[in-house]
Amino acid sequence: MPELPEVESFVQALKREYAGKRLKGVRFHRPDLRFPFAKPVLEKIFFKGATFLEPMRVAKQMVLSTEGGMVAVSLGMSGAFLPSAFPNTLVHEHVTLLFEDGSALAYVDPRRFGFWLAVERVEDISIAADPLSESSLKECFRLRAFEQSQRSIKEALMDQSLIGGLGNIYALEALFRAGVSPLRACAQVKPAEYRKLAQVIPLLLKQAIDAGGSTISTYRRLHGESGGFQELHLVYDREGEKCLAQGCKGMIRRSVQNGRGSWWCPRCQR
Repeated sequence: MPELPEVESFVQALKREYAGKRLKGVRFHRPDLRFPFAKPVLEKIFFKGATFLEPMRVAKQMVLSTEGGMVAVSLGMSGAFLPSAFPNTLVHEHVTLLFEDGSALAYVDPRRFGFWLAVERVEDISIAADPLSESSLKECFRLRAFEQSQRSIKEALMDQSLIGGLGNIYALEALFRAGVSPLRACAQVKPAEYRKLAQVIPLLLKQAIDAGGSTISTYRRLHGESGGFQELHLVYDREGEKCLAQGCKGMIRRSVQNGRGSWWCPRCQR
């Protein structure tokens, strides 16, 4: 499932290649994804002659906009943007944005868990803490949901109502870098460890964005390239392998939390 770095990779690519272009319109090739398309509303936003404004990211969602309004786009589990050769559509191309210069942009989504929803304000999408901001994370970690909660720290980090954008991969990688076990209850995490997490998470995400995100299964970048950050994973999907921390002789373990795999080093993350 695309997380913040993968979504941000698409945002930056669309800014470079499509922002400022004028639209010819939008085409829908099925009636729905996770939710039905509100076609009349979306057609008014992506109207003929509209300017495709700079996309932005809010939590794990993209915001595509014109002078006619804005649309929150979720990539779901397998969504992606690719250049389209419309009218020769790609497999699983569900939405096509057509531009006056003859180019076209496809939204593809094999598993169809994504969505396109018109929104009035960015605040309607998310008001959660920004994981790219150390100060925003520090403020969030002082909330009752962290300081007094008995649920696992990994589960809390992935709660999109608290922190907007962290998923399984980057929560686990951040916990390893901060020396905190994903199995620990939030209330057992010390203030110094929360401060460490607030420092580690933005640095980790920025590194992942620079690498183009992580390609685990279906994720590809705008022109089909793989991300590069999977080569830098220290714990994710490394069960039974030697810990990469300098001087550590531990082996990476795996368990299941709330139906999702968790990987950690029992020596570095007691």
